[in-house]
Amino acid sequence: MKFKGILKAFEENSLGYGPHFVIPNDIFEKMLELAPDKRIKCTLNNELTISRAMSPKGDINYILLNKDIVKKLKIDFGDEVSVELQPDQSKYGIDITEEMEEVLYSDPEGQALFDKLTPGVQRSLIYIVNKIKSSQLRIERSFVILEHLKKMKGKVDGKILQEDFKEYRNKMKF
Repeated sequence: MKFKGILKAFEENSLGYGPHFVIPNDIFEKMLELAPDKRIKCTLNNELTISRAMSPKGDINYILLNKDIVKKLKIDFGDEVSVELQPDQSKYGIDITEEMEEVLYSDPEGQALFDKLTPGVQRSLIYIVNKIKSSQLRIERSFVILEHLKKMKGKVDGKILQEDFKEYRNKMKF
C-alpha cells in the first residue's frame, strides 16, 4: 500500500520530538487486515526499508521514526515522504542480523530462553545488536545477551545487561 505522508513532530514528550507520519485511515484499515499485530515493513522514498509498528494516538494512526532515519533520508519536518507499507512477515517483527541468528542457533539453551521473552523484549534485544556496525561486536553482543538470559533465569535487567557488556569487553582487552 502506497501513499504520500508529511513528516511531522509530536510535541516534546517521553518519546523525544517524535518524528512521524500519519497513516491515512483507509490504508490503516486495510493494513490492519493484513497485519493484525500492527507490525509492518515501511519503505520510505524508495530508499530505506524499516520494521515498525502502526501506532495509535487519539484519532490518528502513525509510524514513528527516529533521528537516524530522518538524517539518512535527508528529510525535514513538513517534507513529503513517499511511503509503502507491507506486513512484516519476519519471525521477530524486526530483521535480525546473520551474526545473532548464528549465535542463537549455536546455543539451544539461550535460544529457548530468548524465545520465551515477550515479542517487544525480543525486538529490543535484537535492536541492540542490529545497531552495531562491526560484525565481531554483533557476535559478542549476541553472546553476552544469551549469557545474561541464562544468568538471570530468562529475565532481562537492563542495568545488569549493560554491566555484562562492559565486563565482557574488559575481559577481551589485552
